[in-house]
Amino acid sequence: MTDHATPALRFIKPMSLLVVMLVAMLVAMLVAGCGGPTKTGIEARKAANDRFNRVGSAVAFDQATQALEAGQFKAALDQIDRVVSSFPTDSKARLLRGRIVFEMGRLELAMREFKNAAELDPLCDECFYYQGVVAQRWGRDEEAARAYAAALTIDPTNTHYLLASAETLLVLNRVDDAKRLVDDSACHFEFNSALAHLRSEIATAEGDHAQALQLMELAVTLAPDPSLYQEDLAIVAFHSRDWDRCLKSMALLPTQVSDRADMIRIRARCMAMVGRSREARDLLIVFESRTTVTESITVDHDLTLGYIAWMIGDIERADICARRLMSRNPQLCDGFLLKGMILDRQGDFASAVQLLKKAQDLDPQRRVVRELLVRAEAAQLSLGGVSVALQR
Repeated sequence: MTDHATPALRFIKPMSLLVVMLVAMLVAMLVAGCGGPTKTGIEARKAANDRFNRVGSAVAFDQATQALEAGQFKAALDQIDRVVSSFPTDSKARLLRGRIVFEMGRLELAMREFKNAAELDPLCDECFYYQGVVAQRWGRDEEAARAYAAALTIDPTNTHYLLASAETLLVLNRVDDAKRLVDDSACHFEFNSALAHLRSEIATAEGDHAQALQLMELAVTLAPDPSLYQEDLAIVAFHSRDWDRCLKSMALLPTQVSDRADMIRIRARCMAMVGRSREARDLLIVFESRTTVTESITVDHDLTLGYIAWMIGDIERADICARRLMSRNPQLCDGFLLKGMILDRQGDFASAVQLLKKAQDLDPQRRVVRELLVRAEAAQLSLGGVSVALQR
């Protein structure tokens, strides 16, 4: 029996040894695993966590954008703060946060965020554009012009950047620079109503009112909504002395615009220039009757109504305006001029001369004052000569 068992035992022992070795290796692997994650595992886990955070941040970014567009600024700020907390070097998140706090009126913080975003992404055109918006809100036009120029350099095809840059140059009275900028950029905006409008503003600044009117007409033609430029067209037509075109444009304005005090004065002046002076006088009187507070009757109103009333022989109304002008604005020559004109018409040349001399003292360069004074003095001398002759 011993002889038959020996081969079997010889076979079992090597097999048992192999099993023991495999078990030992498995245990060693398990023990090693319990000691902590491998480097590859750590990196995989971090990548997964980053993907999760980015997905969550993307959702929060979209929600912040939607809240901003809906005017829900507090909710927008809460959402974007989650993004900035996870990704503080994300330039787009910083830019959006700047836009949100800007809408909340926190200009200092907005400017800081826009500058942070620009440092993180020097090619972020919006970052510079919004810096210009904040600077302009502060009245720092030179700083705004530099910021707009930087944005336009990054994206030379953006209409908003071109308009903002050129209009700021006009505010700074750098008309030649504005014109040069527009001319250099014209290839990008050949058929653009906003560019035509801007060119009209430049022509106005140069004193070329006829060209300004042509360009404004073009802006109205090109605009998807012509009503956007009707008010500007009326004003440009007025300055170019195209009275009929001005009245035509004003007829297309909404009531809340056409009934404004400045627009009523413009309409009255145009009506007077096309032979409708009585209608103009009545229009101004109706407007004045709706004005309950005396102080709200402006100098321009009295000037317009006073001269139109004098033109049609409404001396009483002209005299009321002249007296108001003299009492409220004693340093303005027009009150004394208008009163002198009234007295001259009434034949009181001596009193007219005194008032016209006062008007000349206040505005010695005004040609009409000098001419009326010379005429009133001549009439006074002539009347004096007649009186002497009659006495003799």
